Amino acid sequence: MADFRSKFGGLWIDDLDPAAVQAKLAAIADPVLRDQVASLIRDGYVVIPGGVDHAAIDQYLAEYEAAADTPDFFQIEVPMAGCRQTFARDKTLLPGTKVLDSGMLLPAGPRLSFAPPIRAFLNAVFEDDGLAFQTLHFEVGSTQAIHQDTAYVVVEDEPMRLLASWIALEDIQPGSGELIYLVGGHRMAEHVYADGHSKNWDPPRDGNPPHDAHLAYLRHEAARLGLKQGSFSAKKGDVLIWHADLPHGGGEITRPGTSRRSLVTHYCPKSNEPHYAGFIPPNWQTRSETRHGDAYMSLYYPPDRFRVSEA
Repeated sequence: MADFRSKFGGLWIDDLDPAAVQAKLAAIADPVLRDQVASLIRDGYVVIPGGVDHAAIDQYLAEYEAAADTPDFFQIEVPMAGCRQTFARDKTLLPGTKVLDSGMLLPAGPRLSFAPPIRAFLNAVFEDDGLAFQTLHFEVGSTQAIHQDTAYVVVEDEPMRLLASWIALEDIQPGSGELIYLVGGHRMAEHVYADGHSKNWDPPRDGNPPHDAHLAYLRHEAARLGLKQGSFSAKKGDVLIWHADLPHGGGEITRPGTSRRSLVTHYCPKSNEPHYAGFIPPNWQTRSETRHGDAYMSLYYPPDRFRVSEA
């Protein structure tokens, strides 16, 4: 049995036995992919330049624009404005607004979330096909505080079996609120909730103070450890994939009105499932598979809305 850095387990990349990790790395035949996985292990993230081809992005954006003009096609979440609501273009220009699961609803979405370099990376780290259980489209920078996904994005029973990708849908301009991250921050001592019994923040159970303490802890540890803050100055089609516990967020927007179009996808192995699978309607729990064996599941839409045939 592996001994992991987190009390909640993890993937093979998190094994505390260096020999075991090196053996797994050495078994990856493609040297480029091997170096990419080594970067994730070391730094908590990897950049894949040009990981998604421009034609796929252009198709996705054309589909997005058409869907945005279709009433009730999308749902969005707007910061400080309550729960999910109907799509409105003006609201998508507010920092932090997320268009929910567009990567599943649009035919070109799988060509982005499961582009060949991303799929190969997921297979190597998961040792399994990937399940994309959330996609988030951003028109502008999120300005979200440095955080860890494991506090909010929950894989049932095994919260560390999680990866995320960030795809640049255009050349990202300086001052647009670029994606930021703490290099190596995935290895800081983990923060836990519910007296150590939970990796995720549950607002009704925990309230706001423990969450605020978590964010403060990340800032304090980054300073104490001297962690470097990175910023992703991406070109269209560049991809950043990060570890479940990598502290990351959205930089300050110093050029208001500048777009920062991007697509985020959260993944777990197909052998796992998101926590929300336990309370969505039974007919929503059906996974929609791509022709390559990867799959989608959504908290927000039934599977008959998904368009995954293009993957």
